Amino acid sequence: MQRIIHTIDLAAPPEAVFDFVTNPAQWVRWHPATHSVRGVEDRPLKLGETVIEHIRAAHREFDATWTVVACEPPVLWQLETSTPLGASVLTYRLEEKPGGGTWFQRTCDFRSEGVWKLLDSNVTKWMLAAQAKNALANLRRELSPRA
Repeated sequence: MQRIIHTIDLAAPPEAVFDFVTNPAQWVRWHPATHSVRGVEDRPLKLGETVIEHIRAAHREFDATWTVVACEPPVLWQLETSTPLGASVLTYRLEEKPGGGTWFQRTCDFRSEGVWKLLDSNVTKWMLAAQAKNALANLRRELSPRA
């Protein structure tokens, strides 16, 4: 699998960040790959729960059923999926920053199937990394205190 890691400092406390990023109903607000989600309530997903996400990423469009495989609020959340196009594991790690706020790390491990696999280490990785960078910038805007 290929791995992409991004980190960001956020002004919100870990509990608020965790509740927001683990709530699939909110993903469309901050992650550019998420076109829509189905089969969820407006709340964080717990261990063993699933969500269907309609994804547009790396010149592909498809549905993925994600399953939460680790959940330790407010410090760790991990989900995984496997589709005919490939497999992915997303891991969110959160730490409270001294003086307040949250250090947030998003790790994406992915592997494409078929001819797409040839592009994983360069083109696909570059596209997914750019999209994740935009997602974290959107996350910062969503979780910034409003004036």
